[in-house]
Amino acid sequence: MGKMQVTIEQATIKHLKQLVELERKCFTAEAYTERQILSLLKDPKEVALLAKVDGDIAGFIIGLVEDFKNRRLGHVVTIDVPLKYRRKGIGSILLDEIEAIFARKGAEAIYLEVRVDNKSARQLYSKHGYKELGALEDYYSAGTHGLRLAKRLAESASSS
Repeated sequence: MGKMQVTIEQATIKHLKQLVELERKCFTAEAYTERQILSLLKDPKEVALLAKVDGDIAGFIIGLVEDFKNRRLGHVVTIDVPLKYRRKGIGSILLDEIEAIFARKGAEAIYLEVRVDNKSARQLYSKHGYKELGALEDYYSAGTHGLRLAKRLAESASSS
């Protein structure tokens, strides 16, 4: 079987409907609303990427570059890969891409939140070197806890 050709492109407002649809499929209760996704896409600090396979959206990632106490951090807000494209490396490609962009924009570390019970996402992040920073009680909803994970970005020019 030939390897899938995955192309990465900028996600923009013209993709909004598809992104919202995908977000709802992937995250039912905790899905970001159309308004939230729109405001992320309009945010000048955002980095939004689409993965495509044969013209089909195979996943997307949205993050923000945040300046926090003299440190620049990358924050992965959401990463979505629909069922039919899971376990094919799409999430890894999207993470690698956004990490590289965050590093180029001067971020020294990257962080994200994940549901405690989202085993596949947690495996992906741990494979990418993310470490648990702490638990987030009722982060998603009452009784649905999250974890904050983070990773240092080595490529930053300031590291010696």
